Amino acid sequence: MKLYKLDLLTLLIGLFILGGCQETETIGLDVDTATEIKGNLIDTITVIASTVAEDTIITNTLEQYPLGYLNDPIMGKTTANIALSLTLDPPGLTFGTSPVLDSAILVLYYGKEFHGDSTSKFNVEVHQLKEALTESTPYYNTKPVAYSSSILGSKSLRFNLKDSVRVYELVTGKPDVQKSKAPHIRIALDPNFIKTNFLNATSTVLSSDSELNKSIKGLYLTVNKAQSTGAGGITFLNLTDSSRLEIYYKSENGALIDTTLHKFPIKNNAAPVVADFKHDYTGTNIQTQLSNPNTKFDFTYVQGLGGLRTRIRFPYLDKLKNLGNITINKAELVLSVVGGMDKIKPAQRLLLYQNDIASQRQFVPDFSTNPVFSMTDYDFGGYYDSTNKRYKFVITTYIQDILKGKLKQYDTFIAPISLNYNRQQGPVSSGTTATSAVIGSGKAGVSYKMKLNIIYSKIN
Repeated sequence: MKLYKLDLLTLLIGLFILGGCQETETIGLDVDTATEIKGNLIDTITVIASTVAEDTIITNTLEQYPLGYLNDPIMGKTTANIALSLTLDPPGLTFGTSPVLDSAILVLYYGKEFHGDSTSKFNVEVHQLKEALTESTPYYNTKPVAYSSSILGSKSLRFNLKDSVRVYELVTGKPDVQKSKAPHIRIALDPNFIKTNFLNATSTVLSSDSELNKSIKGLYLTVNKAQSTGAGGITFLNLTDSSRLEIYYKSENGALIDTTLHKFPIKNNAAPVVADFKHDYTGTNIQTQLSNPNTKFDFTYVQGLGGLRTRIRFPYLDKLKNLGNITINKAELVLSVVGGMDKIKPAQRLLLYQNDIASQRQFVPDFSTNPVFSMTDYDFGGYYDSTNKRYKFVITTYIQDILKGKLKQYDTFIAPISLNYNRQQGPVSSGTTATSAVIGSGKAGVSYKMKLNIIYSKIN
């Protein structure tokens, strides 16, 4: 009987302890993080912001390649074309004896982004390059690529990154099978061009990638502006491992046999692929701002594809030292979006970075590649808040280090980046996205003014 009472007492004590543990685990779950930091707020820090042109970009090392035409009355006209090489799969292939061409299709798989008016229709054309691309040459967005005016193939379409495509696949000795493939573009090419440059090519031409491209030069993708409709847009293509030229043919082996397929992959990591894009700001406010760099305007611009970035400065930050011995609890830069076209959304993500003494791009301390000290992408900010129409960056360590003299204040910049951007790429130029945004400047007296909010505490 005593043992029974002891067991019951032990059970009751255990339940009490467990109940107490569950209750303590709920402490803090309902705390509003916005109220965690206590201190004094300053939101009158002077911010000087201006629109500046992007730096020159190397365009043959991109992860995805832009194609399209966008006529935005605010951001101007953007043209994005692609020059590409082909590879052999495998080298030394042959088309057999007396090959007969069925068809040749250029297959171009989409990347991860489209910027513009999705209702626009485009006429995509394929041309031949005048000179082969070389692997050892860096290509820049400031130098256009030469191509022939003759059209090897064209297709009228809407850029569709969502819907799959139904295609027929060859099965040896059996009927073709229809399969669903990831979204892509299919353009039929001129049979005479294919016969001359592929089916009738010598064994030397088909012996290696370099010999092939020396012979055919390469292909050039562009959009015919006159035959396109709407405001337009820029899509991105995956030219790393999926896109290719497909040649379907029959060859004679005593008699005609089943159709055979040879693939010529497009691989920017094996044979050169070059983005060829440019901007035209004629007649826009952008041109006015670029021509008057010392004038303070109500808003500034950011634009991808080597377009525009916003330069910001905090000229009187040192005056915070007059407050005495303080610590910065939180510093947050807030950027309000100004207007824009209804069918063209603002950039979904921006990046804030600084220059060093050699004018080289560096991350601010809050967003470095050091996992111990840097914030997560989400906490650092730069993502578009569609509800409040703004962006935010948390730059607490950056401001604190400047005040302590650990970091000298050089120019700081804001530019668009892809949603899939990885900080391991470094603070790269904006060739990874075609997006743009109009944001309020630091000029006083405007309702959408760029603001640096600082919460600080005095240290006794």
